[in-house]
Amino acid sequence: MAALLEVEDLRVEFGRGPETASVLNGVGYHVDEGETLAVLGESGSGKSVTAQTVMGILDAPPGRIIGGSVRFRGEELLGADPERRRLLRGESMAMIFQDALSALNPVYTVGFQIAEQFRFRRGMSRKDATARAVEMLDQVRIPNAKQRVKEYPHQFSGGMRQRAMIAMSLALDPELLIADEPTTALDVTVQAQIMDLLDELRRERGMGLVLITHDLGVVAEVADRIAVMYAGRIVEHTDAETLYARPGHPYTRGLMDSVPRVDDPGHAAGAPLRPIPGLPPSLAAIPNGCPFHPRCAYAQDVCVDDVPPLRELGDGHQAACHFAERFVAEGTDRPTTHEVVSG
Repeated sequence: MAALLEVEDLRVEFGRGPETASVLNGVGYHVDEGETLAVLGESGSGKSVTAQTVMGILDAPPGRIIGGSVRFRGEELLGADPERRRLLRGESMAMIFQDALSALNPVYTVGFQIAEQFRFRRGMSRKDATARAVEMLDQVRIPNAKQRVKEYPHQFSGGMRQRAMIAMSLALDPELLIADEPTTALDVTVQAQIMDLLDELRRERGMGLVLITHDLGVVAEVADRIAVMYAGRIVEHTDAETLYARPGHPYTRGLMDSVPRVDDPGHAAGAPLRPIPGLPPSLAAIPNGCPFHPRCAYAQDVCVDDVPPLRELGDGHQAACHFAERFVAEGTDRPTTHEVVSG
């Protein structure tokens, strides 16, 4: 059977001429029914641009798709009729945006914005559509939904707005949900509530979930598989337990070492964290060879000269590093996902 979503060798550029930025450089991953794929990486690595390209909402210009394939249940989406893409959005695939306050229209009530989908996509009356909007707010555990459905986005707290965004995204029962940094700017308690809600809804509905984040704790708790992105490329791809225990790329290891751990004596004593040195590269001037080599303590001449392919390390573990086997072998002392979440 074909995967629910398949992204293959996706390439996207922004701008033209000498200022051209190669934002995506051969991104590929897949998502099956009922599973959660986490896409992890620093800001600017291409996570959100990939999601926008999948959804067919990439701003063009300045964005330009120059190659690759995006297939939903085997159907090619790149180059498909715009009306077909529009019909798929909401019905089959939906997206939760990073900033719910910006994504929601401030001049319409939350209930109107949810009900609108039922009116135009399902042909419901205004009364029936509003009743379904109340049901959706109930499903995402917004208290007093019958009253809140009449309120405007600015009358909701940050966590409640995010729940309303989830309700809107799931209104038409999509098979695939893309959540772009759904817990940004929320406190830790609300973050946990939102992620628990998404995971519960995924299991109940059997839908595929793509979770875009830079929060390693969130990833460890809910992801089945993880794709790590750097400079518009997938640099590591494996299941969550393997990634935390035996990372095969020095960038992944750097991300792990940047997180405080209660079982680390140095961190417990208040010692500084171990951040990755330097900054992510400009996408208009990506270094030759491995794009991570200017920041990598293990870089050698081959890293400067040759781009490492995404290599198989066994059991579905892939890493784009010339010395991936060495890092996997040295990674036996890494924390498990449980230890990361607990920390």
